[in-house]
Amino acid sequence: MDRPLGALSLLGVLLALPVLLPVLVAAPAGADETSLAPGSHAITLPVDAPTTFRLHRTATGSTFHVGLWYVGAGDSVGEGVRLTVGTTPADAGCGGGAVFRPTRGEPAPLLTTTVSTWTDEPEHACGTAAELFVTVGVPSDPVDAGRRATIVVQEEPPLSAYATDLLSEPPEQAWQPLAPEPSPEATDAGATPADAPVVGPGSHESRLRPGRQALLAVSVDWDQSLRAQVDGSAEATVTILGPVLGDDVASSGPGWAQSHVTSYLHRNSFDPTRAGASLEGVRYVLVGLPPGTPPATVTLTLAVDGEPAGGVPDYIVPAGAEEPTTGRPAPAPADDGAPAPVWLGAGALVLLVAVAIGVRRHRGRRTTRRGARVRGR
Repeated sequence: MDRPLGALSLLGVLLALPVLLPVLVAAPAGADETSLAPGSHAITLPVDAPTTFRLHRTATGSTFHVGLWYVGAGDSVGEGVRLTVGTTPADAGCGGGAVFRPTRGEPAPLLTTTVSTWTDEPEHACGTAAELFVTVGVPSDPVDAGRRATIVVQEEPPLSAYATDLLSEPPEQAWQPLAPEPSPEATDAGATPADAPVVGPGSHESRLRPGRQALLAVSVDWDQSLRAQVDGSAEATVTILGPVLGDDVASSGPGWAQSHVTSYLHRNSFDPTRAGASLEGVRYVLVGLPPGTPPATVTLTLAVDGEPAGGVPDYIVPAGAEEPTTGRPAPAPADDGAPAPVWLGAGALVLLVAVAIGVRRHRGRRTTRRGARVRGR
């Protein structure tokens, strides 16, 4: 026999929302937990065998850019984890990269790698296959196996024409030292790409600890380059990563680094320092102190040079879709929060419960032809 929902039943439904919503919202019908949509995804590094994920292409000729980062142990060197993309789970023909660990002694090193499926052959399977496969290898050092990691995925639309020579490549900029501002802005630097604050040009003051990277994020557009200079410690080092964690260092020296001018044409280069310079979007500035040096409060001065011009690519954008932008790889969902769709789903579920209660009450009070009230069955 049907019974109307009472207060305790409604309370039980509401208490169950945290359990039900991930299923109702995050896993719609037909969803595949091994598929990676554009954005950031928390994973666990494999222990015994490589882990493979699917990439579903939304436009023929698009390019997938995939990055991997994790905080590793401080007692390992050499190659850490390989990241590959192919047209089958066992294939790595669409691109590959590997984490490289050059030094010991860092207690919590930030380790990154990136891979791109870009090809200048219009009919190449890596650019036309409806589905590609990303494989994360088993860490070469067992101490990294099972560690938490993040995969960053971006699908870049195809160009309106495959003739990349229609794009102009701006000339590289020569390094010019920066003058720190007398009153730098106090900035809490992040420790990973997920918590690096996005800042603008100018001087930023941060506290550094030896053996640990401090990260700031800066937006850089097409035809622009970034200069970063640290003052306050002769031992401080600076490097720059692109939006999907590829190296982007045109030149560097003690306490400074400069990115390449952002150009679509860099993806055709064999120079690994240009891997992060073929996409507009944020640049991650990594500042660090070698292990064994004293902590220091430093001033990081940033400058963005150039203006978007002839190097801006003309993408094929489907009707009704927004213009593509790389922007910043979104961090994986935090444990203490929920994305907007979850709360929208919660509201919808509560509304459904309210409607169900109203329907049941209506049924419980319906009137027969003779005018007598009866209970719903």
